Amino acid sequence: MTVSRISYLVFRTSLFVLFLLSATCFKSPVFAGQLPSLFRGVVVADSPEGVRVISVEENSQAYFADLRPEDLVIQIDGTSVKTIDEFSRVSQDLKGRTIKASMVILRNGEPREVTLHLYSYPVLRQWDLTFVPEHDIRFAEAEVGAKYWMRLGRGFLEAGKPEPALNAYLNALHNDPRQLDAALQVARLLLELTQIRLKAQQLPEALAAFKQGAVVLEHLFEQPLASDQLAAIKTQLQQTLLVLKAYHQAP
Repeated sequence: MTVSRISYLVFRTSLFVLFLLSATCFKSPVFAGQLPSLFRGVVVADSPEGVRVISVEENSQAYFADLRPEDLVIQIDGTSVKTIDEFSRVSQDLKGRTIKASMVILRNGEPREVTLHLYSYPVLRQWDLTFVPEHDIRFAEAEVGAKYWMRLGRGFLEAGKPEPALNAYLNALHNDPRQLDAALQVARLLLELTQIRLKAQQLPEALAAFKQGAVVLEHLFEQPLASDQLAAIKTQLQQTLLVLKAYHQAP
């Protein structure tokens, strides 16, 4: 049996054992830093019909949500906005306490709904993880940004700090979701955090980390991984499974 097949079977077995251990597993989003404004990178102006969008910064969350120049914002999360003052007030009310808002806009006179959120669109689309990236550090070239965050991740790993390392590698994927090395580190760190939290008797947090790790692994098995990468996944899954079993059998 190939290493790939063995790793995949261990992966499926681990998932099965996890759901036997707990019937109330939930998915908790991964966050980073302070929450910025949902409307970061959006420039608006007054207009007779509503709040007119003047410009939208390319690659901002609003841009990925399909908000575009000349759109007219008329409603945010059910609240009518007709002036810049109203737009500003709603924006400030949402800042720091929400990661998602629905907007009704007029585009070429036709109403449509746009959902704006702070999650990384690249990570969400490629890896199915809800993660809020570091918005204050930006790079013109995706590959340069990914390499910066991966260097930072390696530094945190060398310092024995798994949670900051996880945040760094997730930011690397935000800049370039094709970085399989970063995705492998994300999966490994989520499984490591599963073990740490189980040993600390933090079951909900451990299950959330495991579920996120399983999501990344499922996507990784669709990628052309080398034998040593698959073997590393197999080892980490086996270790996590042992910790899960020990936790379940503890008095």
